[in-house]
Amino acid sequence: MKNVFAALVLVGILLLPPGIGAGELQQIQKKGVITVSLNRDYPPFSMEKEGTVFGLDVDLAHLMGEILDVKVIFIRPDTYDQQIPKLLAGESDIIMAAMTRTMERALQVDFSSPYFEVSQAALVRRDKVPMNASAYFDLLRVEGLRLGVKTGTTHEAFAQALFPMDSIKGYPTADAAADAMVAGDVDAMVADSPFVQVWRNTHVRHYPKITALLEPVTREFYAFAIRKGDPDFLNWLNLFVEQIRTDGTLDLLKHEYFEKMAWTAEKGMPPERLSRPQFLQNRFIANKKAMIEQRRKAYQEKGANYE
Repeated sequence: MKNVFAALVLVGILLLPPGIGAGELQQIQKKGVITVSLNRDYPPFSMEKEGTVFGLDVDLAHLMGEILDVKVIFIRPDTYDQQIPKLLAGESDIIMAAMTRTMERALQVDFSSPYFEVSQAALVRRDKVPMNASAYFDLLRVEGLRLGVKTGTTHEAFAQALFPMDSIKGYPTADAAADAMVAGDVDAMVADSPFVQVWRNTHVRHYPKITALLEPVTREFYAFAIRKGDPDFLNWLNLFVEQIRTDGTLDLLKHEYFEKMAWTAEKGMPPERLSRPQFLQNRFIANKKAMIEQRRKAYQEKGANYE
């Protein structure tokens, strides 16, 4: 009887997902490599130029690798619905792909604390919507709307709950859906607000014909995803998220990718990746500059002769 029980325990251990039991963090550090699953072409979180991947999620992955003292390897599934299956199959150690936390996905994976808040948003041809259109739900006022979405995403599921199925056309990437809209194959495309904001700011030539609907209509959160059953890895990830939020790393990345936007240059490589100490140095300098500007403004408001 004891032998039978021991055999069942052994079978149970062998059937556990990769990494469970030994501890995923320990395995990653022992291998010296962490395999990160990225979005395919989702500016500004994951992009490619001249064979080099870069973006906000890429920077965070490199920072994570630096802290763990391991090499970072990236995979980029062809379609978004392959992200979780590839993770569960052991092809990646973590999903860092601007993935929205949902109850359905949480049945398959464990999510870290959120690191980015977004809303559903849209790009639409101006001749299809009223002049005062400003939000995603304004698309519901358009009869016969043809809508482009990135397949396997929350955008697709959200659209399917609101629009007729035969009006929705799926594309492998958000960029592909946007290109189809520009070409006139669809009237609008929907995505998370960061993508819509960046696309609008980097495609100024299309402004006369295309408008962005960015007024928030939902509150959704990006998080990292790992295989279930490893509380040590999950706790470490939550601490990582807390650290990058409190030490200014996320604020600096948002400034780099959404404000300065040097990565949009037609020529040249993306900005040099910064180490964590460099991030902190930049934050220190930025805070000093802000303090000086604040004092200068207060001085100017009071005038040259004040007590």
